[in-house]
Amino acid sequence: MWQLHHLAQFRAVYEHGSVSAAARALGLTQPALSRSLQKLEESVGAALFQRHTRALRPTELAALVYRQAVRVLDEAAGLDSVIESFHDGLAGLVKVGCGPFVPDIVSQALAPHLQRQGTAIRLDIQTDHFEALLEGLYAYRHDFLVYDVRKLQELPDPADGVIQPLLRMPVRLVAPRQWLRGAGHRAAHDPDAALRMVLSRPWALPRVAPEYGAQAPFWFQRELLRRRGAEFQLGTISSCLALCRSGRAITIAPDILLTGDREAGAIEVLPLDMGVVVETAAYRLRSRPLSEAAGQVWRMMKAGVVADNAGGGA
Repeated sequence: MWQLHHLAQFRAVYEHGSVSAAARALGLTQPALSRSLQKLEESVGAALFQRHTRALRPTELAALVYRQAVRVLDEAAGLDSVIESFHDGLAGLVKVGCGPFVPDIVSQALAPHLQRQGTAIRLDIQTDHFEALLEGLYAYRHDFLVYDVRKLQELPDPADGVIQPLLRMPVRLVAPRQWLRGAGHRAAHDPDAALRMVLSRPWALPRVAPEYGAQAPFWFQRELLRRRGAEFQLGTISSCLALCRSGRAITIAPDILLTGDREAGAIEVLPLDMGVVVETAAYRLRSRPLSEAAGQVWRMMKAGVVADNAGGGA
């Protein structure tokens, strides 16, 4: 019988398409995750993935197991939520499901504002792909979502939804400032030199929905396909920026998050247009009454707190 952590490991490998990327996301070593995956395959008596040079291709069995594993993990998370809410002190917990570009912005804008108001409200911000977040919203695991407004237009029951526009954020391509010294200084202002640098260095990218990739320029899509994904595939923009700041990778980020790092001389925006603009909005269910704490956070977003204090200006 598989344990929950086995299911979580299998799900990570399935969604990332490689053991190395899944291991980074789970905080495990690649050999440890490889051994765990081998044991899983031995327990079912069949291969779950076909091995290729740098990626894994799920078998038909893996596709069947994945659908069931997702349901089991989601139900387990829901059970944990029920048990957690039973204990004292959680009445002020507001659970927000976010797309990849906005969790840092939401926390930076709202948390200091809540502290200044002297409230006991705490934010639990979860990042995932849209389908999982939407399922969590309807299962009452999230009070509301913050996601790209274009994706929210695909909701199954628009009449039951309340949408509050938040931010319009162009996404920039950034590199460590230390890479732009000496021979690399031209990349700071010359698109051709910048492109040569980008193609020759490792990338750190957040896990994003396919529609963002479709907005990106052709050279970016082609290079991502050639690499079979970024060298570092991480859950949040803040993790990607940390790698960039430390001189380990190029990344992308909304310009609203870059001010502090640019002023500190840690990163440089490259002169290459990514063509990606994230238009964020908050979404909640009209049929689900908000708790007092969630209602207060919703009113803050409606009043423009996120837009006014995004990027660390709170």
